[in-house]
Parts: sequence; structure tokens; C-alpha cells
Amino acid sequence: MDAARIKAWQVKATPWDAGDVQPAFRELLDERWDEVGVSLDALKDGKALVAGCGRGCDAAFIAAHGIDTLGIDLSPTAIDVAKKHLASQPGAPSNIAFQQADFFAFPLPNDERFSLAFDYTFFCALPPEPFRKQWGARYAEVIRPGGLLICLAYPLDGNREGGPPYSVSEEAYDAVLSDHFEKIYSKHPSQMAEDRPVGRDKMLVYRRQ
Repeated sequence: MDAARIKAWQVKATPWDAGDVQPAFRELLDERWDEVGVSLDALKDGKALVAGCGRGCDAAFIAAHGIDTLGIDLSPTAIDVAKKHLASQPGAPSNIAFQQADFFAFPLPNDERFSLAFDYTFFCALPPEPFRKQWGARYAEVIRPGGLLICLAYPLDGNREGGPPYSVSEEAYDAVLSDHFEKIYSKHPSQMAEDRPVGRDKMLVYRRQ
């Protein structure tokens, strides 16, 4: 999976790269955040993490909301694309950094855990065994108590086999997060990526206990 992702960015075969903020994520932060019940201001004394950040649009969106943000990707090509894309945007936030790193092994900046993380097209890219349990354990390591993990769960394809992207379910997220996180939000978005069928994705928010 690691080599395939790196190669995909090298040859520009990245169908998951929408080139913009995910509409469901934008809707959550800008229109539905009150429903989550946690003030964004309470997260601004920490930093946000976007693993598998790709072009970095979602990471920059978080930074624009006033939270210092780190975007990481295993692919050095993706990080180069992210830096160039950010530099090309008028009024781009300055409180953001991109770094080539392995999510499962990178050292925490200044040994400080994150107050927020956003995960999309990363969970679904991992072969369910053994990586999903490792994914959940790693987020428990890097997010501070009271911090939030926002997941755009996609694709909700039931029992479809094969991948990536591998089919996911809300229960699959719960299974690997419930030991250390409390789920505080679960709703299908009304704003979705172009041509995406209704019900194929869901916004989930978990709070680190």
C-alpha cells in the first residue's frame, strides 16, 4: 500500500484528490459545528493533524480556522504538491506545515499531542487486517485527552470486497476507537463530493477520553 500510494502521486494517478476541501468537511466546520458541542476555540491552544494529507486542501482549511496544522503524507511527491498548491493560493494561511512522514512512526512535534485530527481517504486506504487496529491505536497515542478526531467515513459500501478504497462502516471505526474515544457526532452530510450518491459517506467525531 505504501509503495502504491507513493507511485500514484508520482504518476499523477490520484482519483481521490478532489483538488479542494471536501464539501462534507466544510459543511461540518462552517454550518454544523454547533451540533458537535465543542468550541473550536478550545482546540486552538494545540495543533491539528491531517494524515495522508495529499494536496493539503483540508489541512489548509483547518489552519484557516485558526488552528496550527501539520499535514503529513508518506509520499514526498504529495508533500511537494501540497507546498506548491498552498503557495499558489491568495491569502493562504501561514500557520501550517507539510512534512513527509509515516503516520505510524513519526515523532510528535515537541512531544506534544494534537488537539484535533482529520481523517479521510486514509482509513479506507488501509487493508483492514492488521492496519485498522493500528490506525486506532496510533490516533489514541497522538491525540491529547479532550482532543477530537474527525472522520469523513467513506466509502460506505457494505460488504463489498477488495480495495483500496476498502469499504468502511461506522461500526468499523467504532471497533478500533471505542477503547479510547467517545463518539459525540454521527450524521450523513447534506453537502457531498460531486457525483457521490447520498448515503455513501458520513461525518463522525470522536473525543479522546
